[in-house]
Amino acid sequence: MSNESWRIELHNWANQYTEELAGKSGMLGVVIGGSLARGQEWHHSDLEVGILVREKDETLPYFNVNAGRGVEIIQLVLPQIEAHLKQVEAGDMTPVADWPIQLWQCRIVSDPTGLLEQFKRQFDALLFTKAVIDKRIHTLRLNIQDRLAEAKQRLAQGKPVSALVEVRHAMNAMILAFHWAFGELPRSQSRTDSRLLALCQKHSFMPLYTLYRDVFALSNTADVIEHIWPKIRSNVLEITRLWGNSAREFFIYAVDSEFKWGEDAGILTVYRLYIPVIGGENQSLQQYLDDPNWTEQNKDLIEFLGLTAVENEHVAELIARIEAHIAHLSQEDKSC
Repeated sequence: MSNESWRIELHNWANQYTEELAGKSGMLGVVIGGSLARGQEWHHSDLEVGILVREKDETLPYFNVNAGRGVEIIQLVLPQIEAHLKQVEAGDMTPVADWPIQLWQCRIVSDPTGLLEQFKRQFDALLFTKAVIDKRIHTLRLNIQDRLAEAKQRLAQGKPVSALVEVRHAMNAMILAFHWAFGELPRSQSRTDSRLLALCQKHSFMPLYTLYRDVFALSNTADVIEHIWPKIRSNVLEITRLWGNSAREFFIYAVDSEFKWGEDAGILTVYRLYIPVIGGENQSLQQYLDDPNWTEQNKDLIEFLGLTAVENEHVAELIARIEAHIAHLSQEDKSC
């Protein structure tokens, strides 16, 4: 399929899907977001959709699949958006810092209330202002600090593996924060490896990329995908059901469950970041990861997740390296 034909096919599908969505009862407006709206799509882009509703529909999943492609549906609740727009008009940038970045530069499909046009106008103009970037970096910095504090507590309890899970979430927040510090939009988590490499090369800051690779133990990517993934694929995909049945289908189609997209390290990062924590405190794998009996019975899963033979000293060293990078997180210091 030529470059032009796959792109036309992708946009035709997105247009049809969102137009049908706009015609459903209760829809007050629909926008297309993400790379498809910004003209930055690739062969495997999923579709991010914003819908305006009077009240949140708890039965509508966030993760969806249509025609073999992932669809993420972001619900914008009418009274909340109305209040946010008034805040921004009054000079309070807090809502802009909280709005989902997938909807920046969105394309409007249906907007009978006119609110989505107002939302788009404010969001597009204000997202990359200093005040908003500073707020986003501040929020991410707090998240990093909280995750590292939790990791240290788990280390003190003799739980280095579950501590490393926390460190990985701190690293994920660190990556997002550095995108903002460099004035770049974070995007495409499935391509974290390749896109972070490009970002670090562009800004001459390769230690961040090296740290990311170490935190997610990506040196064994090819071996794990070839030899371990086929043995535990079904098990891993069942775990995703804890995010809802549609999440399993989403992982199959939108998180490259066959590792055919040429973004293996980025895809593996997604699995290693989320699989241990899906289900929350009471159901997730994280609560078992430091249990020798459980890990002995789940060796292949542990190897796929890059959590084999994790030692306190190694995790402590990763924490120290992340903390050393925090000082660079300011919009002003883009040279790092």
